[in-house]
Amino acid sequence: MAISAIFSAAQGILSIFGDSLDNTVTVSRDAAGTILINGGAVTIFGGTPTVANTTLLQGFGLAGNDQLILNEANGALPKVNLFGAIDNDVLAGSSGADQLFGEDGNDTLLGQGGNDLLFGGDGNDVLTGGDADDQMFGQAGNDRLIWDPGDDTDLFEGGDGIDTAEVNGGNGAEAFTVNANGTRVRFDRVNPAPFSIDIGTTESLVINANGGDDTITAGNGLAALISIVADGGAGNDTILSGDGADVLFGGDGNDIIDGNRGNDVGFLGAGDDVFIWDPGDGNDVVEGQAGLDTMQLNGNAANENIDISANGGRVRFFRDIAAVVMDLDDVERINFEALGGTDNIIVNDLSGTDTQQINLNLAGVLGGAAGDAQVDTVVLNGTNGANAIDVLGQNGNINVSGLPALVSLQKVEGIDHLVINGNGGNDTISAATLVTPVNLTIDGGAGNDILIGSNLADVFLGGDGNDFVDGRRGDDVAFLGTGNDVFLWNPGDGNDTIEGQAGIDEMLFNGNGANETIDISANGGRARFFRDVANVVMDTNDVERITFNAFDGRDTININDLSGIDVNLIRFDVSGGPNVPFETSSDQVTVNSTVGNDTIAIATVNGEIVISGLSAQVQIAGIRAGFDNLTINGLAGNDVIDASKLAANLFQQRFPDGRLTLDGGDGTDLFVGSAGEDVFLGGRGNDVALMGAGDDLFVWNPGDDNDVLEGQAGFDTMFFNGANVNENIDIAANGSRIRFFRDVANVTMDLNNVENTLFKALGGADNIVVNDLSGTDAKQVNIDLAGLINGETGDGQTDTITIQGTNAQDLILISSVGSFVNVTGLSAVTRIRQADNDVLVINGNAGDDAIDASSLTTTTLRLTLNGDNGNDTIWGAAGNDSVNGGAGHDLLIGGLGTDTLSGGNGTDRYRFNNLSEGGDILADFEANDFIQLRASNFGGGLVAGQTISNDQFRVGDAAQDANDRLIFNGSTRSLYFDADGLGGAGQTLVATLSANVPTNSGVSATNIQVI
Repeated sequence: MAISAIFSAAQGILSIFGDSLDNTVTVSRDAAGTILINGGAVTIFGGTPTVANTTLLQGFGLAGNDQLILNEANGALPKVNLFGAIDNDVLAGSSGADQLFGEDGNDTLLGQGGNDLLFGGDGNDVLTGGDADDQMFGQAGNDRLIWDPGDDTDLFEGGDGIDTAEVNGGNGAEAFTVNANGTRVRFDRVNPAPFSIDIGTTESLVINANGGDDTITAGNGLAALISIVADGGAGNDTILSGDGADVLFGGDGNDIIDGNRGNDVGFLGAGDDVFIWDPGDGNDVVEGQAGLDTMQLNGNAANENIDISANGGRVRFFRDIAAVVMDLDDVERINFEALGGTDNIIVNDLSGTDTQQINLNLAGVLGGAAGDAQVDTVVLNGTNGANAIDVLGQNGNINVSGLPALVSLQKVEGIDHLVINGNGGNDTISAATLVTPVNLTIDGGAGNDILIGSNLADVFLGGDGNDFVDGRRGDDVAFLGTGNDVFLWNPGDGNDTIEGQAGIDEMLFNGNGANETIDISANGGRARFFRDVANVVMDTNDVERITFNAFDGRDTININDLSGIDVNLIRFDVSGGPNVPFETSSDQVTVNSTVGNDTIAIATVNGEIVISGLSAQVQIAGIRAGFDNLTINGLAGNDVIDASKLAANLFQQRFPDGRLTLDGGDGTDLFVGSAGEDVFLGGRGNDVALMGAGDDLFVWNPGDDNDVLEGQAGFDTMFFNGANVNENIDIAANGSRIRFFRDVANVTMDLNNVENTLFKALGGADNIVVNDLSGTDAKQVNIDLAGLINGETGDGQTDTITIQGTNAQDLILISSVGSFVNVTGLSAVTRIRQADNDVLVINGNAGDDAIDASSLTTTTLRLTLNGDNGNDTIWGAAGNDSVNGGAGHDLLIGGLGTDTLSGGNGTDRYRFNNLSEGGDILADFEANDFIQLRASNFGGGLVAGQTISNDQFRVGDAAQDANDRLIFNGSTRSLYFDADGLGGAGQTLVATLSANVPTNSGVSATNIQVI
């Protein structure tokens, strides 16, 4: 059976029938208007239809996959009713008001022009209304209802099944809207050439905007009515989805897509696209595809927890409020606007994803100029590899580079927190150029990390591994974690707290060119490191090592008892550093031990000084001989301080700087000196000092006890400080040793191989006896009678110094040397300072002694010179001296001043070298004694070696003739010299005899010798 056609001229109806096969029926016309079927190949029964006599065309496909098509190439045809019947048919209407019925099968209906009615019937049909206002009914099956450019306002009714309304835009800039209209959906194109589509019983709306910069806006209320698939196509499109689970395609161009509510899927296409999420939106999937794409997420004023992490090659953005999960791929930038609330934002390792930048804006409102005044926390997690992370920013902005994605923070406030986690790997994290105030925490994680802080108060977590932390300025807190870590402090940094935790940790503290005082002490179980410049206090715990580089400047370093804390090594470099190779400032290092019994060793190891035996070993590098000082304080307890293994020539006790001082403190201490010049402070307790080689100094202070000093090699000194009380000091030989005794507190010092004894009286009427020190190593006894240490005047009280000669023949010289009075000629030289108005007694003891004070220029020192047994020769000084010969035939020369001369037993001679030496008192002149006058200085005709004649000697009160030269006034027992008798020169007193000489007797010419 073939295609057949019947024309009813009476009705004006042309009916066309297919058969059971697949028919293709094309209805057309010629130029004259005659209607043809398949170009005239099909015979039309009942007459010849034309466009003039035909009002309706009817086509029936019957069985088979038929195509019923109207071709209006040669002009318009009448309206048509087409019926597909069964199978899959194609029905294409005319430009008239057609009715197309697909009936059974998966049919394609094309309304073409005119206000058409399209009915899909059963099956999965495709309906396209064409031009004019059409109505399409999909009916049963999964139908597709299409609007194409040029179509007008249509009605889409999907019917049963899962139906799709498809709108295809043009290539211009179009604006589409989709809104709920009761239980129906209204689709509008608002620009250009507005039209609308009334959509009902349709499950899906597909919008293909195609070319142009299009806008697609879907309203809320659509979720229950229809799902949307929107494709912006080429151009810079804006797609604002509704509240359903929509699928959105950006296409080519720089598109903006806002999924709005519902769990949407966005395919952003080529170009630099933006996908927007707002509070209330759903869990979206965003495929960025080509271009530099951005995910824009807007928070709200609630407290939000945000987590951004890698999920394979994708990015998972999680928000705890409403449990929002955004699934991103090929999205290069993520922008998050916090918009108020106390937010917690975590950015994890985004390695393997396409995300290159994350922007976190902590402003309170969109476009706001300031933060939200609430505490926000941003946590940035690095990779498990070797990260190089740099944190910088100012004016409320912070950029963090070196992570898989650059992270930028805006509108950061000082109350906000930023946490940088290096995670695994040997990381370098630096915030050295960060100016924006923020509470910064840098966590190195596992690995050997370098952590550099900002100029603010930062928190550091070293984690596992051997880490290096530079806190920089601000009061920082560091938890160094496991491993052997180092914390660095530089000048200008703040007061830091360091928790070393596990491992062998070190604080490295760099000084500068200023004069600094450093104090290291225990504070409970912690260590306190103090620097006076800028009042820096470092608080450390579980830090085993402290290193201080002093650099230039006169620095004072005190290390106190560190028992009970974790510090076990302290190292100082007191050199000027590499930039000051010849530092001239002197540094002072003081190491204080415990109050218990300590054994302390000071040694030179590899060019450094090592002090061991305390809870912390101390190492000192860069000590310069003659400049730097080291003091070891034993404090309380019976201590052993041993410097025997210290290199020689590091220290010199003779100078104010460059000293090694060993201070025993309280307790019975044992000192072992070095091969250099040491200073020992015995302190309380009966101490023993083995002073070693070198010129050493031992200092005794009031309150100290009875000490034993073994000077050993070198020129050693005991420095004994008195007190402002009346003290009796006795310095004597005890065999080859020296016994120094002080009556106050019954102090006895036992000295051996000590060459110099120095006593500072420091006030009080003191009595000091220096006995014969022959057989000992004593070379000097220095006595300082000043009232104050380094005082320039005496103490205003009368001190008495007695110096004992030997029992052999002594030559004792008393002289002025600068501000000192020196007594030489004995085994030890005695030097006396600030002896004004004090008493000096010289006892020659046995032997024919010579005691000469003629070189003593001071007249305020009261001098007593005792020859004692033996034929002694004694010269007085310029003052009013007491000169005593003692037993034996003595020669006494008073010198200048009004002296008191006592010859003692024996034939004594009292010598006057010139008239200026006259006026002395001869206390025990006897008939067998002589007064000697030096002819060359007296004159008056005296001749050396000649005796005085009776004509030259007169007893009376004045000369009687020109021959009289010596006049003895018996009533006053005074002897005068007159150079010319009655010549008018007058008489000069030579001497006055003491009261034991009888009046008018006792001196005759025979008692006068001219020399």
